[in-house]
Parts: sequence; C-alpha cells; structure tokens
Amino acid sequence: MSESVSPTRINLIETKKTLKLAESGREVLERKRDILIRELRNSIYEAERTREELLAALAKAYQNLREANIAKGSETIATVALGSSAEANFLINFKSIMGVTVPNVEFQDESNIKPDYGFDSTSVELDKAFKQFYSILDLIADLARAEGTTFQIANDVRRTQRRVNALNYVLIPRYRNIAKSIELVLEEKDREEFVRTKIIKRVIKERE
Repeated sequence: MSESVSPTRINLIETKKTLKLAESGREVLERKRDILIRELRNSIYEAERTREELLAALAKAYQNLREANIAKGSETIATVALGSSAEANFLINFKSIMGVTVPNVEFQDESNIKPDYGFDSTSVELDKAFKQFYSILDLIADLARAEGTTFQIANDVRRTQRRVNALNYVLIPRYRNIAKSIELVLEEKDREEFVRTKIIKRVIKERE
C-alpha cells in the first residue's frame, strides 16, 4: 500500500471510486481504439486502391506523352508545356473521426476544361496526355486524403493504446493494490476489535 494513503474507510471508498473511474475510462478508450482501428483499415485500403489507380493512370498519361514527343519532338512539347497557364486548385478542409482531425482534400475540377495551347504545333497524343494528367489530379486529391487520414488515425491509435496500457498495467493495478491493502488492514483491525470486545465482555461477566 502506498505510504501516502492512510488505511481508513474513507480512503478505501475514495480509492474504489477512483478505480471504478479508471476502469470506465479504460473501456471508453478501448472502444475508441477499436473504432479507430476499423477506420484505419478502411483508410489503408482506400489509399492502396487509389495509389494503384493513380499509377495506372500515370502510365497511360506518360505513354501518350511519349507518343506526343515522338510525333512533334520533345523540345516542341516542352515549349508548349512551359507556355501553358493551366492551374490545379485544391480545397483542403478538416473533419473529425472520433476526435481525430483528418484532412479532407478535394480537387476543384473545372468542367469541360480544354488545353490552352495552340493546335498548330501539337498532336492528338498531347491532347490525350493533357486530359489524362488533368483527370489524375482528382486521384491525387483522393490519395492525399486517404494517406493523411491513415497517418493521423495511426498516430492517435498509438496514443490511445499507450493510455490503455498505462491504465491496464500501472494505474488500475496500483489502485487495486491500495484498495486490497486497506481492506486487509481494516479486516485486521476488525478482528482485533472483535477479540477485544469479547475479552471485555468476558471480563465484565466474570466480575458480575
């Protein structure tokens, strides 16, 4: 028993109350951890799926870009690319999952966007590459959202598990030991008081 805790009934009540709160807190944290683990699995799956889609889309886009380089020459394509003023705009917000702040990234897609370069020195292959690279931006936003969510949730799962471990292996055992020690002391005092009472009664009876 901790030397700072006196073996009194009041301290026993307070210790058991604290123990009950610690056990309730552990249950809440374990439920939170389990929900976050499910969300983590979903975000990992989403990130892996999106990454595969992105790599496949990039392969097609680069294939068309290579074909455009062959058709018009790499220097011409580089000049056209440098002269383009097309921009990619992303909207980044945040949302909460079980108290964990995760990013929500969205690509601000412009409907019916068209290449802004002249058509005299370009090719169909370059137009296809432009559209494919532009469509990839949406996948990039999806991947950023999934990976950002995975990172944030994984960190909170680790923090939550550390708190659960602290309760399981430090705080709860400590309060259980304190409560048990106080109970043993009080039981011993009760036995001593019982024996003392019996002795007093016997003495009184003998004197009578």
